[in-house]
Amino acid sequence: MLSSLETGIRALCARFTKDPGGAWLRWGRHANSAPQGLAYLERAARLDNAEAHFELGLYCEGGGFGVGVKEKAMDHYRRAAALGHAEATFRMGEMLRWGIGVAADPEAGRTAYRRAAEMGWKPAAEWLAGALEKGDGMEPDAELAAFWHRRAEKLAVREPGRSALLPLPSEVPRDPLMRIAGTIADGLDEWMGEAVHSAWFKWLFWLVLVPCGLLGVLGLAGAFLSFIGFAQFLSAPWVTVAFLSIAFVVPALLFFFFWMASRRGMHWSFLGRRHQARAERGDPRACYERGLAFLKGSPETPRDAAEARAWLRRAADGGHVDAMVQLAELLRFGHGGMKDSAQAKTWLEHAAEAGHEGAKKALDEMTRKDVAP
Repeated sequence: MLSSLETGIRALCARFTKDPGGAWLRWGRHANSAPQGLAYLERAARLDNAEAHFELGLYCEGGGFGVGVKEKAMDHYRRAAALGHAEATFRMGEMLRWGIGVAADPEAGRTAYRRAAEMGWKPAAEWLAGALEKGDGMEPDAELAAFWHRRAEKLAVREPGRSALLPLPSEVPRDPLMRIAGTIADGLDEWMGEAVHSAWFKWLFWLVLVPCGLLGVLGLAGAFLSFIGFAQFLSAPWVTVAFLSIAFVVPALLFFFFWMASRRGMHWSFLGRRHQARAERGDPRACYERGLAFLKGSPETPRDAAEARAWLRRAADGGHVDAMVQLAELLRFGHGGMKDSAQAKTWLEHAAEAGHEGAKKALDEMTRKDVAP
């Protein structure tokens, strides 16, 4: 509901901008959670924003949706390339040349490289110069190779694109609205982490929040009765103002509190808050359980493989053996970020040394695949 309200407000704002696609792209890149960012980027992509298609392609290629969605990345790269995006054209050529997620088509890949070079993408121009010089899939042409070498030298060096949605959602976003929300939520997180360990917190809940809520209900009932001529003792102005203040101000504050903290996956049960506080202090078991919660998803912790990967890394660094194995799986298959088989193998070796049988089997499987012809 809260997310829909925010999306509605942004949709209204987008109507009054000169570039609605660019606005949705900016909001998507700076969203506080991957699902929200994807929803905004898809809106930008529907408005034929080439950069949005490229961003979605990066997210798919980087493992944002897990294994088996490389073809979706290719689809977004094709659309971005058709809209004149140079790097998307180059990445499309890479996937076609090596058969990443799609059937290999070296000739189509080389065509995409040439198009990207003509659009001014330096790596494509460098590859084309080398291919013409060595005869890699095309007739050698020293004169044309020299031309592309000279052109590549003049082109600006740019870092390869990286999906803005794959870093941790807990990073402070640059979008003004999200930055303010993130700052307030950070303060709430810190306060909640300290408060849940205080003896007064439970009493605050039962002696302040609950009575205020009850008084608010009574205030609404009393105001209603006074308006229809009953309960004359409630007709005093100060009594009505007090009841109405409690009835509207306290629920509004609670609503704001829940809205801000829900953006950060805060827990509302006392047990959940204590568990979250332990994880934030670096307790390995609590970090492991929090990582699993983000991996599986729940009403309190939305499914987020990148956040799960970060919590599992903290647990593994703290010596939690099961976290090492789970983190190795995410690294091995590229869930929540880029694949890293070497690092996955390292974590499995640590877990195997600690006596984890599953880690030993996974290591054997990786070793067999490495030595297979």
